Amino acid sequence: MGMHAALHVFMNGSMSSVQGSANDPIFLLHHAFVDSIYEQWLRRHRPSPSQYPESNAPIGHNGDYHMAPFIPLHRNKEYFISSKDLGYEYSYLLDPNQRLAESMRPYLDELQDVWPWLMLAGICGALLTVKIAVVFLLTKRQCKAWPRRRSWKNVFALPEKQPLICSNETETNHHNYQTM
Repeated sequence: MGMHAALHVFMNGSMSSVQGSANDPIFLLHHAFVDSIYEQWLRRHRPSPSQYPESNAPIGHNGDYHMAPFIPLHRNKEYFISSKDLGYEYSYLLDPNQRLAESMRPYLDELQDVWPWLMLAGICGALLTVKIAVVFLLTKRQCKAWPRRRSWKNVFALPEKQPLICSNETETNHHNYQTM
């Protein structure tokens, strides 16, 4: 309690007043760190709820007293629970194998929701690829059957129209929009 309160006083400003400390941005960081220290202590000592004092503690701190500002009401001794039971974990308290598994869990959970869409996209992509391959092979076969033996590269080329500049004398007698 003394170390916790000392930091509030040391930070000064709104952190030093009971009424306004929760409005200070440092408040969240400070209490998250206090919570991680508490989690370390719980893991190291593994206390039983029966070890919480039943009497002779400061007012509001006995085991059967309720934590008044928190709804639903819980007794003080019910707070001897690990962060795992509350649904969160401190990564620095895990061994390396657990750390990797915990870091991958949100992505794997998300992937479980998305995999049907990924499968559908894969099937649609495969069908589209097969259709393009069939069109390509049919076009190549038609190119071989053409009498002028055009290559398949020229299938999609546009045929040339009249050149913009006339190259021989006979074409100069023709009047069209290019020579007018």
